[in-house]
Amino acid sequence: MKFKSHLAACAVAGLLAGAVGLAGIPGAHASGTTYTQEVSSAATCAMMETATVDAFKTSGYEVGSHACLGGNGRYILVIEYSQ
Repeated sequence: MKFKSHLAACAVAGLLAGAVGLAGIPGAHASGTTYTQEVSSAATCAMMETATVDAFKTSGYEVGSHACLGGNGRYILVIEYSQ
């Protein structure tokens, strides 16, 4: 059941990202309680961070911390969450 909830959170994040004009999240993956997503720019990362954190919270997850990490032209959204 927890897996289905996680998939729902990812699906909602993808829909929210699409709603603000961003690409979906095909490269996203989740491992344990950390979700990571590589994104193309700092601005995209900031928008994805907001949408994805909201999606996780809406799906019933508690978000502990989140950040956009970047350097050398690469940006990664990191969200730590728990059920």
